[in-house]
Amino acid sequence: MNIEILSLSELKMFAKKIATNLKGGETIALIGNLGAGKTTFTKLLLKASGVRKNITSPTFVIMLPYKTKHWTFYHIDLYRIGSYKEVQALGIPDNWNRRSNVFVIEWADLIKKHLPKNTIFLEFKVSESSDSTTARTITIKNASKVFQKNISR
Repeated sequence: MNIEILSLSELKMFAKKIATNLKGGETIALIGNLGAGKTTFTKLLLKASGVRKNITSPTFVIMLPYKTKHWTFYHIDLYRIGSYKEVQALGIPDNWNRRSNVFVIEWADLIKKHLPKNTIFLEFKVSESSDSTTARTITIKNASKVFQKNISR
């Protein structure tokens, strides 16, 4: 399933749709080049999910938790990770699939084969739209049919 994003407000609406369809226990894998919109999307998703505090990129600290009324989001940035062993050392896999947690992982392609089987993949690609503005195509993979139907409305 592909979603075309032409503006920040459209990305915000997309993030809100994702947020309202989370049940807890999800792992959302974000894949895309630098500047593709992964961090911006994550900030919008966390805000739409009820995070009130300032959301920053965990590039240098690897993982930042954010508590909401329903669960804890773990925003993870693997850009500086050298191996899956580093992810294991942080105890991240021990907390996957727990209904009280939602993981949003930037650069998830670096550990793709180790992710939970039910991981939702969002692949960000930047392109130029017909009016020469920057557009993004987000390809959604491995999401349930119900999830895809709900976010396509």
